Amino acid sequence: MKNLLHKGLVVFSLIFSGALLISYSAAFINPQTLGFPAFFGLAFPYLLFVNLLFVLYWMFRRKWSFLLPLIVILIGYNSIGDFFQLSRGDKSISADLQPLNVLSYNVRSFDRYKWTKDPNTPNNIIKLINSQEPDVVCLQEYRSTPTGFLSLQSLMKELGMPYVHYSNRKNGVAIFSKYKMIKKASLSFGNENLCKAIFADIRVEGKAIRIYNLHLESNRFIGKNYKFMKKGEYQGNEEELDDIKDISLRLSQAFSRRAAQALQIKEHVKQSPHETLVCGDFNDTPNSYTYHQLSKDMKDAFVEQGVGISTTYSGDFPSFRIDYLLYSQGITCTKYDRIRKRYSDHYPICASFVFTPKEN
Repeated sequence: MKNLLHKGLVVFSLIFSGALLISYSAAFINPQTLGFPAFFGLAFPYLLFVNLLFVLYWMFRRKWSFLLPLIVILIGYNSIGDFFQLSRGDKSISADLQPLNVLSYNVRSFDRYKWTKDPNTPNNIIKLINSQEPDVVCLQEYRSTPTGFLSLQSLMKELGMPYVHYSNRKNGVAIFSKYKMIKKASLSFGNENLCKAIFADIRVEGKAIRIYNLHLESNRFIGKNYKFMKKGEYQGNEEELDDIKDISLRLSQAFSRRAAQALQIKEHVKQSPHETLVCGDFNDTPNSYTYHQLSKDMKDAFVEQGVGISTTYSGDFPSFRIDYLLYSQGITCTKYDRIRKRYSDHYPICASFVFTPKEN
């Protein structure tokens, strides 16, 4: 019996090691070409955790079997840093440099449908943003009303930001800035996409920097999908199998749409005449093709200056880091924070940057 259990654990260890290897490939394989690695990429943190347990178990048992999961973990060592940071980087900068403070936040339409059951949530969101003293604010799932507290003029006044660029007042993305915008535009992804992307060039002390604000394709889950994922017990019946198929199809379609959007944005960023920040809700994890494409040749504020895991999504789907502040090589990040206040299903992230942008 003991021997049978040992063999069974060896088989499971091999399976999970293989699954972790496949998860690494998700960052490099376009889900439009081959879809299944993206599902393994989504499960990367859990696969990593199971493999770590196997390493500890085999070492405790003094079995050489610990080498396989350990080697597989080490192969993907760089991927771990995108999820977890032990300490902040040490960035020494001149005291004469004035940092640009940027905040990115999916505000979930300022709690339009009363998810938080607190009428003060819109006001709390604005207070939270102001507490970070940002120079630029990038909002996703932004909306404004014709009059009242959430009107455009009111928001500009409350934030103390006289410059704004938005994709749609009813439900879109917006960039608010204390600095003058010298150019602003939107990116189109086609009618079948629900995402939004805009950019604005701002002038800071006579120099220009381009800021992108993205809200990439969501998984488009509906009520019954969330209900299924919240279930404590599963029977494995035909109805549940249909639920799994529906969720898998929605994920597959979203992986593909985000991949196409990421490639389009990446090409647009390449043409930027200025140093660049790419902010927003990517709706994808650090081990995804979407993140890999957008972060190529750029730096990640969390990786450079973050600590811990920095989960940014707090909704019903398993929590991950899906909100990002990326920046080009001519910029230095001096600070990164995730603000753990649950006024939305996302947490705001903010970072400070110093830069020497290209001259016009």
